[in-house]
Parts: sequence; C-alpha cells; structure tokens
Amino acid sequence: MLDLIIVPPVIIVAFARRRLYAALSVVLMFIFFNLMIEHSQIGGTANATPALAIAYVIGWILPLILLSVAPAKAVTRRLIFLGIGLVLLIALNELSKLGLDVTAPKPS
Repeated sequence: MLDLIIVPPVIIVAFARRRLYAALSVVLMFIFFNLMIEHSQIGGTANATPALAIAYVIGWILPLILLSVAPAKAVTRRLIFLGIGLVLLIALNELSKLGLDVTAPKPS
C-alpha cells in the first residue's frame, strides 16, 4: 500500500525537466487533494472505501496529466498563491469568531 503512495510522485518528479518545481507541485496538489478528500469524508458512510481508493488513484493521475501539459513553474506559482489564500481565509475566519467590532464607540 505504501508503494502506491510513494511510487507515483517519484516517477512524476524523475521524468520532469524542472524537478524542484515538479516536486513542489506534486506535494501541494497532494496536500490540497487530501484536504478535499478528508473534508468530504466528514459525516460520510463507512462503505466509502472503494470510492476513497478511486479518489486516491485519480489524485495521482491528475498531477501527472497536468504536469505533462502545463509548465511546472507556472503550476507551482498558482498552487502557492492558492495555499496563501487558503491560509488567509482560515485566519480571517478565526478572527471573525472573536467577535471584534471596530464600529463600536470607545468608552471614555
């Protein structure tokens, strides 16, 4: 089972022209894909194992297709901006939970 997780990204990176950008792209895509899979499994059924296996296979085929068509440097830049946006979104969500009101009058 571990071979199915390790071998595809190694193959993708080994045959890439720019290995650093390909490795970053594969890692970021895997992180985002896992976040989506884990979020969709919350409240899911226990019989979702075949669907989960298919999702992981698709999760390794799609980066291979994407990096064979698009340049790895451009994909990496877009994924980094996506990650920064996700972190900012989470930070703003946590700030909104504090209930700070900037329009309230200050006590004097």
